[in-house]
Amino acid sequence: KSQHKLQEIRQRFTRLPHQSLLLWLYECWFAGANGDVFLNSYEARQLGSLSRDVAIDRGIRRGAGTLSLWRRLVASMRETYSASEVMVYRDRWNTRLEGVRYLTELTMVDILYGNTRNTQYLDDPDEAYCTWYIWKAFKKSAPLFYAKALSSITWDTDLKVQKLKAYIWDYRVKPPSLPQDSYVETQPKECAASSDDPCTICHEELSRNTCELECGHEFHRECIRPWLQEHSSTCPICRDYAVLPADVPERPARNNSKHYKAKAWRRSVF
Repeated sequence: KSQHKLQEIRQRFTRLPHQSLLLWLYECWFAGANGDVFLNSYEARQLGSLSRDVAIDRGIRRGAGTLSLWRRLVASMRETYSASEVMVYRDRWNTRLEGVRYLTELTMVDILYGNTRNTQYLDDPDEAYCTWYIWKAFKKSAPLFYAKALSSITWDTDLKVQKLKAYIWDYRVKPPSLPQDSYVETQPKECAASSDDPCTICHEELSRNTCELECGHEFHRECIRPWLQEHSSTCPICRDYAVLPADVPERPARNNSKHYKAKAWRRSVF
């Protein structure tokens, strides 16, 4: 039973090759490391490598007593590296996926090492605020297209990182009935996901068995189901409340049996 538990933890939380430590840590939280995953000292010593970093893996095994995996990961990260050692500042990010990932890294380093109110969101990074430090670093590295989008936002202390992520993810140029130099923000529902768009949960293309939430954001059905069942009742991008399609009252049948739409209870995002 213990070996099965450890194998499952390795499958869910092992760091991917070339993945930054900060993104890996966020993905561990995202996958439920702060939920019901607990390890005693013996289990921690038998865990093996999760982080692909010898020093961090050693720190994970070091904690005494029964602790959540999240607490072991965070303690090891803080003990092993300083902020300057784990954060790689970008001169430029190019795609919206790169932008969202970079914003995640900036947020995680602020939560772990900063002296801001974001330290209280260690157990829920998606509730963190976009501090002036995060805003400045993110905006400075934005490519021209997104820099124009960000210039329309007035930063204030109540700006949430999750809102900024959703804004970047959803920002589009309106189809060419407008002058070429006219850039207009459109809402998610006006921009259907293409097969080139990645699912923000698994980061693979949305080309199969998708599920669209009422807020307009689309995911693989096999990705959004465990997210809503086990992690959060909100959309991973904009944090609107949502339920699984199976929980929705009956709707007229759709032509494409592989595409589902879930009902959501809206709350203010922007």
